[in-house]
Amino acid sequence: ATEDTYSDTPDSQNNEITYYITATDIHGNESEPSESITVQLTVNQTIQTGMGWNWFSYNVEVEDNSLNNILESIGNNATFIKSQTSGSATYYGEDGWFGSLSTLLPNEMYKIQSTSPAILSVTGIPVNVASTPISLIEGWNWIGSLPQNPGDINMALASVGDLGTFINSQSSGTATNYDTDGWFGGLETLEPGN
Repeated sequence: ATEDTYSDTPDSQNNEITYYITATDIHGNESEPSESITVQLTVNQTIQTGMGWNWFSYNVEVEDNSLNNILESIGNNATFIKSQTSGSATYYGEDGWFGSLSTLLPNEMYKIQSTSPAILSVTGIPVNVASTPISLIEGWNWIGSLPQNPGDINMALASVGDLGTFINSQSSGTATNYDTDGWFGGLETLEPGN
């Protein structure tokens, strides 16, 4: 864009002012600072699926988290998807996905059956990890990995304390919680998407 646009009309829901800026814009200076500007950048998360069953989660907030929108990038390379608590859905070609599972959430994990390898691509704003808790139930939990970067398992699961006993990843192994000594096993790092 070659022109700068400034809108000083507050957003009716959160009283924010919207600025449209270019790389050469200057707002304020050292002696007269401008208002603070918060810029939310989108990120694209890509997840490689293989043939057969794949476990995945995604870590971005999207405007449309419908199943058809989130899984659009894999096209007809998958046939079935299952959630731990929200049901399942089947892919019907041009008609899309249908079933009791209609939306996907970043704090959950899903199992998807692929007929061939594909790349799942989801674009959105990074999840605010601090304000997106993952509720756990007694027994097994299918959880998503919310941070944008890989993280040490002991840091990632610190809030679980001694209530968590075992964790399993499809591709990175397992780990057991030894109370005061922490988590140990082949799974040492939690990866976004896995």
